[in-house]
Amino acid sequence: MRQIISRAIIPLLFASTGGLAQSIDAYNPMPLVYPTSISAQADGKIIIVGNFTSVGTTTTSGVARLNTDGSVDTTFANPGANGEVKTLAVQPDGKILIGGDFTAVGGQARHSLARLNGDGSLDATFADPNFNAAIFALALQPDGKVLAGGSFTLIGSHAQNYFARIDANGGFDASFADPLLCCDPLVSAIALQPDGDVLIGGAFSEAGGVSDHSYFARFSSTGVYDADFPAPSVNILPASIVVAPDGSIYVGAAGTDTVVKLSAAGATIAAFAGAVTDGSLRTLALQPNGKVVIGGTFETVGGQPRHALARLNADGSLDASFADLNFSFDAGNPNSFIYGIAEQADGRIVAIGNFTLVNGQPRQYMARVTTGDYATSTLVVRPDGASVDVTWFRLGDGPELTQPPTLLHSTDGVNFSAAGPMMSVQGGWHASANYDVRGARFYLKVIGATGNGANNASPGIVESSVYSSDTIFADGFE
Repeated sequence: MRQIISRAIIPLLFASTGGLAQSIDAYNPMPLVYPTSISAQADGKIIIVGNFTSVGTTTTSGVARLNTDGSVDTTFANPGANGEVKTLAVQPDGKILIGGDFTAVGGQARHSLARLNGDGSLDATFADPNFNAAIFALALQPDGKVLAGGSFTLIGSHAQNYFARIDANGGFDASFADPLLCCDPLVSAIALQPDGDVLIGGAFSEAGGVSDHSYFARFSSTGVYDADFPAPSVNILPASIVVAPDGSIYVGAAGTDTVVKLSAAGATIAAFAGAVTDGSLRTLALQPNGKVVIGGTFETVGGQPRHALARLNADGSLDASFADLNFSFDAGNPNSFIYGIAEQADGRIVAIGNFTLVNGQPRQYMARVTTGDYATSTLVVRPDGASVDVTWFRLGDGPELTQPPTLLHSTDGVNFSAAGPMMSVQGGWHASANYDVRGARFYLKVIGATGNGANNASPGIVESSVYSSDTIFADGFE
C-alpha cells in the first residue's frame, strides 16, 4: 500500500504572535499628503497611490512602493503621474494597474488608466484607452481583462457610461455590454464574485435601464445587467464592497454607517448585526477568521470608543478584544479619517488616512498596527505517484481571499505555470493536480487575490511559500 510520508507535509510561513494587545510599530513612511488607496504585493511590500509628490525625502508622483519596514523602495521608479491616482490593482505577474484623474504617466499620454511594470516604469505594451474622465475603481477578471468604474462617458471614440471593460493590452472591449447607468452617476466600487458575476456600487439611481437598483447592482461577467439580483432591504450606498470566498457580500454602507452582509444571491443576512458607527465607513477588509476590519471617520462603534479603526466579530458585533488606537487628526482633534487599509500576510494592518497621531505616537498619514493575534499559512503537499494533493490552510488574521487562488507548478523553482484553481475547504483551499511526480523534482506555490483598501478594495496579492519536493521521496515511499 502506498504510504504518505511526513516529509511531504510542509508547514510554511506565519506562526502565532501570542495573542498580545494591539500596538503601533515603527512603520512611518511620511507621504507628503494622505494617500488615496493602498494595496499589498505578494512579497509584503506596500503600494500607495494618491496626489502626493513625495514620500519621506523621496520624490515620487502619485505612486510609491514601500519596503516591509516602511522605507521607500528606491528600486521602484517614479511613475510621474501628472494628476491624482485614485485606485490600483496588483496583477498576479507583479504588474500594477493605476486609475485616477491623470492624462500622462512617465511623460506618455495615459488618460485615467495605465499599467506599470514591476519596477514602476510605464508598461508601453498597455495602450492608452483614452478615458474622458476619472476612474475611481478597478478590478481584474481571471482572464486578465480590466473592469473600470468612474465618471467617464467616453473611451476613445466609444460611448460607455461609468462602467467598462478593457482588454489585457489596454484596448476597449466592445463585447462588454453598456450597463445603462443613470442619472448623473458615478461608479466608485467594483467587486467580483467567485462565479464571475460583478458587483458595482456608486451614486447611480438606475442600472440596466431600470430604477430598482439605486447605488448597488450586479452584472454578469460580460456586462449583462442582472434583473434577478434583489434590491437590498436597506438603502445601501457602498463605500466599499468585499466578497468572501463563499460568495457572500460585505458592504460598507455609507447610508447606514454600518457593515451589511448579503448572501451570494443578494439577500440581506439579518443575523449579521453590523455594529453601527457614528461616522461614515470608508473601507473594510475580511480576515480568514471571519472578522471584519473597518476604517472611516467614526469615533464610536457599537456605542464604544473606536477612533477611525475597529474590528467586528464574524456576527457583526464589535470585537472588544481589538483596542481603540485613537487615530487622531492632531493632538486637539480626535476626528481623523482612515481611507484605506491593507492587511499583510503576517496579520499586520497598514492604514492610510488624514491623521498625524496614533495612540499618541506621531504618524503622518500612514501607520501599521500589530494585532497581536495569530496568522497562519500552511501549505500541505502529499505527492502520490501520478498526482499530487495540495491544501493551503489559512487561519486567523491576515487578508482573506476574494477569489479562488491558483495552484502553480514548476520544475525549476523559477518558472511557474498555472495548474488550475483551488476549491474552498474548511480552513483553506484544496486542489489535486495530475502531475507524475515519481522521482521528479518539482515545486509548488499558491497565489491569490485579496480584497482590502479603499472603494473597490484595491486588489492585492498574497502567496504561499514555495514547496520544494525531495526526489528521493517524491514517489510517496520511504
